[in-house]
Amino acid sequence: MLWGRNLMARVLIVDDNLLNLELASDVLELSGMEVATASSGEEGIEKAKIWRPDLVLMDLRMPEMSGLEAMQALRRDDATADIPVAVLTASAMKGDEERLLESGFSAYLQKPIDPSCFAEQVSRLLQSRSGKDVRSN
Repeated sequence: MLWGRNLMARVLIVDDNLLNLELASDVLELSGMEVATASSGEEGIEKAKIWRPDLVLMDLRMPEMSGLEAMQALRRDDATADIPVAVLTASAMKGDEERLLESGFSAYLQKPIDPSCFAEQVSRLLQSRSGKDVRSN
């Protein structure tokens, strides 16, 4: 998928579940996006600093460092503070979306992902970051 000034979108997926990583990565790669993966918050932070993705998709519940802690670390670092971080979570309790967005996440995506529309959801997030008027629904 091309966006912006004819550049391929770069998406970093951070999730400790290998099956979730593979599915999300495969769906986005099939849509033409360049994808990198990390299996922990710490690894995600390091990859974001080096690879400079256009978007990070961050699992919320991971051992050792939660997705919330990893997102906050990215926000504190000048090198990664401007990278949008969307939470990708199975947490669907009332108020979770609002609470997570208020905590600093750029967007909220729910798991399990729907392969038929996941790439489009991510594309909308990328387009909204590039300054286009794109609605999420």
